[in-house]
Amino acid sequence: MKTKGKRFLVYNLTDGVLACPELLTLAEARSFIRSFPERFAQQGYYLTASGERIRPELVEFDMVDVGADPPLGLRSMAQATHWGW
Repeated sequence: MKTKGKRFLVYNLTDGVLACPELLTLAEARSFIRSFPERFAQQGYYLTASGERIRPELVEFDMVDVGADPPLGLRSMAQATHWGW
């Protein structure tokens, strides 16, 4: 798969939200997903939007390819959306 110049959005499928407000390269998106559980090491759980405590490793993600030069609206949405991280 050719990924040079492509950008991806990372979605948290567990909660149905955009997980990262930035457009990422494939390597950055994979790194974000891999390192996600580390954020919750001290408390030991991830609190879902529905209030359920689960192991951080169980949070499901999806990477969506938005292409090399996404439309302005999509780029703006990704940059403007911030979920409190």
